[in-house]
Amino acid sequence: MYDRRYDGKVLTFEASGGLLNSSLVLQDRETDSYWPIMQGRSLQGDLAGTDMKEVAVNRKMTWANWHREHPDTLVLSVDGVEDQKNDYGNYFQSAEGFRDSQADDKRLETKTPVFAFRLADKHYAVRYSDIVGGRRFQLDNKVAYLHRSTADELQDSTLAYLGSTDSNCAFIEEEHSLLGHECETPLKGFDTFWYNWSLNNPDTELLGQK
Repeated sequence: MYDRRYDGKVLTFEASGGLLNSSLVLQDRETDSYWPIMQGRSLQGDLAGTDMKEVAVNRKMTWANWHREHPDTLVLSVDGVEDQKNDYGNYFQSAEGFRDSQADDKRLETKTPVFAFRLADKHYAVRYSDIVGGRRFQLDNKVAYLHRSTADELQDSTLAYLGSTDSNCAFIEEEHSLLGHECETPLKGFDTFWYNWSLNNPDTELLGQK
């Protein structure tokens, strides 16, 4: 998720109708600039070259899991319809990317689920399977704490926090949480597929590989 405040303006982001390397490009109404979400920088328009400001988000989850925790949730109805067919079923089941896109970087399969992030102008990614139960990664003078539960589904969020080299962040598997005051700085990033991230960030360092 990105902040909407740039150059003294509050921007109204919307889908531009275009894709770059099979990933969404946003457009803002105020400056008519174009913002590829996987590259994190405006590509064209009055604010071309402006870095997007990532913001921490709460947990992403399926409707079933959300409703289980929040059964009194109200749902937006459009023309009396609250739900629609799953148009993405074939996409999630396929080994190919959107419109048969494939990863140029063959270190991972095209549709490998990854958590990807930027830190100090560097790009990183790690497979979901390498952070089940929690794992720490030393990145220069910082430590990334990444956690996925054995019960997580594809649509669930990766827990990601950033600490110093002497911090101690505890992984609590059964509670799908991280424990300790050192775990209070969220690490901003994306739960996505390898091809989405690597096509837009070809210099990515792959973490967790044996």
